Amino acid sequence: MSDKELPKNFSRLRDWGNSLLAGRNWSRNRKSGLSPKYDQSAKILILLGLSLAIAVLLAPHPRKPLGEYKINSIAQENIRAVGDFLVEDEESTQKRQRALLDSLPPVFDLDEQVAGKMQARLQQALEFMRQTSRTVTQELTPVQGNPASPQKPSFSDLYPKLREHKPKFDGILGIDLPNATFQLLAKAEFSPALETLIGQVLEQMYRQGVIASRSLPQFKSNRILLRRLTSQEEQMLQAPYPFLVVENLRKPMANYCREVAADFYTPDRLLVCEIIQHLAVPNISLNLAETQERQRRSLNKLSPTYFQVKRGELILQEGERVTPLHLAKLRAQDSSYTPHRSFLIFLGTFLSLVLLLWLVYNLARISLKTFPTRLRDLVFLAVLIFVSLLANYGLESLAIILAPLKPMLGKNLIYAIPIALGPVCAALFLGLETGLAMAFLMATLTALILDKPFPMFLYLVSGSLMGVWGVRSHRLRRSLINTGLAICGVNLFMVTAFKFLEYPFTVRELLLGQAFAVSGGLLTGILALGLTPIIETVFRYTSNTRFLELLNLDQPLLKELMLVAPGTYHHSLVVGQMVEAAAEAIGANPLLAKASAYYHDIGKIKKPAYFVENQFGGENKHEKLAPSMSSLILTAHVKDGVELARKHQLGEAVCDTIQQHHGTCLISYFYNKAKNQAADPNKVNIDNYRYAGPRPQTKEAGLVLVADQVEAASKTPTEPTPARIQGMVQKIINNIFA
Repeated sequence: MSDKELPKNFSRLRDWGNSLLAGRNWSRNRKSGLSPKYDQSAKILILLGLSLAIAVLLAPHPRKPLGEYKINSIAQENIRAVGDFLVEDEESTQKRQRALLDSLPPVFDLDEQVAGKMQARLQQALEFMRQTSRTVTQELTPVQGNPASPQKPSFSDLYPKLREHKPKFDGILGIDLPNATFQLLAKAEFSPALETLIGQVLEQMYRQGVIASRSLPQFKSNRILLRRLTSQEEQMLQAPYPFLVVENLRKPMANYCREVAADFYTPDRLLVCEIIQHLAVPNISLNLAETQERQRRSLNKLSPTYFQVKRGELILQEGERVTPLHLAKLRAQDSSYTPHRSFLIFLGTFLSLVLLLWLVYNLARISLKTFPTRLRDLVFLAVLIFVSLLANYGLESLAIILAPLKPMLGKNLIYAIPIALGPVCAALFLGLETGLAMAFLMATLTALILDKPFPMFLYLVSGSLMGVWGVRSHRLRRSLINTGLAICGVNLFMVTAFKFLEYPFTVRELLLGQAFAVSGGLLTGILALGLTPIIETVFRYTSNTRFLELLNLDQPLLKELMLVAPGTYHHSLVVGQMVEAAAEAIGANPLLAKASAYYHDIGKIKKPAYFVENQFGGENKHEKLAPSMSSLILTAHVKDGVELARKHQLGEAVCDTIQQHHGTCLISYFYNKAKNQAADPNKVNIDNYRYAGPRPQTKEAGLVLVADQVEAASKTPTEPTPARIQGMVQKIINNIFA
């Protein structure tokens, strides 16, 4: 039969294999002896347990309340941040507040009514003194001279009387005018001309603005906000200000008087300046209450300055003296991660993980044909997920510890994570589809515990997918190392791309990141190589590497089979070659099929002479036995084979094939013989002449069943031709389907 005809002859086997695969999970649960209700409960416990374990790993762990640490006390332990939180930078906040206060202009009030009020008082006071002067003059005139020709009293006689009215004059004016100035004013007879000049000077002075010298120096701002009380208009003024200072009015007023009163005598101008010195009061005053209120409102709008503390950052080191900054960080952590909030974060993480894992499991179960649903497989996946996450978390924690000491080392150490370890192991033992689902799940969960989660997700999922791709045709143990090298290449490419995105970067930083990326790939290959035998032992799995070992003809069991039952040995080798080619044609596992074929009849070692291929034309021992006894001997080789397979640790997959390679087929020769020998053929129980089964539950077991019968039947034709053999094979396959 040619190689081209082989796939055609096994086209129906492919369909049969798919139907067998659909019943695979049922068979596994049936074989485990678990009731559907218990099986479902166990899966729920696995889901909750894995979610709980991961939530404990991911959620922040609150530290005991801090009460014993005070400033200058000595730390008794290392305290690290349990999560990301913000700490107020009080020093920076205070600096910003001071800068804000210094930049805010003080508020000054301009009283526009001061000039009018002062002029009104001046006019009233001078008018009062003029009337008083006339009255006093009239009183003194008759006494001093002849009534027929009165003589004006002298100033020396008049002034004492006027002096008596100075207190009232000061009261009207609102100031205590010096006696010398009052005397000069009285000598000028309280002249209306002087009043007019004083009024002009006052009006000019208040138009320019008068302020006390003590009002300005207390503010650092070179601006002020001038607010007019009458109209409530505000004007921003920049230094130097145009105001007149009360304490320094003499010179500017003298200059002004010289300009507007050139025709006045110098003594009169000096008198005006003197009076102005005493009359001048500030019409611009600092409104401290309004200034402080505006400062308060501005400070309320100013947000404090914070700096971020990252998860795992060392807050306080053992033996270190506590500083105010340490206390600020500890208080911020205690307030951010209270026990109540930490519990809520943990609960939220747990519930999210339950939903995520539930969705992943159900979608994978429905959409992926080879996704496992056995409890043992799910336990294996759960352990694999948690152990991988624990290793990744430990490496990330080490990076956090090293970051303060060696920032560049701590930043790049994360690239050494053996992220592909879980997907590679899942693909090795449970198939590529399971490894593919594992790659995305592990990348998602690991990214949750790392900084820059999305870029790291790309890095992690790329390496994981390459790992799954690398073991797609895994046959030799060194292929795991080759897979690790392939992961190195992907990691190297991704890290280089990330560094380009983070430009600028140093050559040292690039080389360090690449070195850790290569380390992560090599570590994945080495760990996978070392863990494979452990996983095979603990979970009773058989990998392709183990199948290759079983195919070694130097295996003790095969040697014994060759010596004790050489016919069976040759038969097994031929069946192995047949099923290997058939498995490749229909997409089954060639190594599993071939290994199962090599060992499917090892139970015949115990009674080799009772099987026709080992008799070599000699005596047929069944001629002396009852048909029922012959049937028991033939069916016993299945049970004996399973016992030998388990004793020599051939793996569950091989044991299953040994148990299933005859299915529930009828031993028709001895059944018909029993019917011929029986008095009543109808009383012969057909079930006593069937194999116990079960029927093949995998493609590989089905192939061994077909090839076993085909190889045995191929020896019977006296004149074998390709056409006869092809027809015989087709007939056997049809009978098996029927």
